[in-house]
Amino acid sequence: MKNSKNQAELLDDAMMLLEKKRRMQHEALRTQFYETSETFRPINIFNQTVKDFRESPEGKTNLFETILSISGGYFSKKLLIGKSNSWVKNLLGYALQYTVTNFISKKVHTDTEE
Repeated sequence: MKNSKNQAELLDDAMMLLEKKRRMQHEALRTQFYETSETFRPINIFNQTVKDFRESPEGKTNLFETILSISGGYFSKKLLIGKSNSWVKNLLGYALQYTVTNFISKKVHTDTEE
């Protein structure tokens, strides 16, 4: 009789330990979920991107190169083609814009490496 009573107490102790472990894991999971959801909020993603941009000198150079090449392509299309209702001219204008953008991008990138 004493043996079964001792085993029942051991079983109760083991169950209490498992329940305590489950509560601790549940709380840790809730905390991690909250931290993860905060990280993926759009405003926090934006703030982290801005912070990374400020700390990285390469980011500023890359941004300048990108803006320069895109604006160069856009303005070359506007100067040479203008506003047109012809789909052929529009297609040629986009091809010209793409070509000039790539050319400026490659030119600026090679000039900054030298």
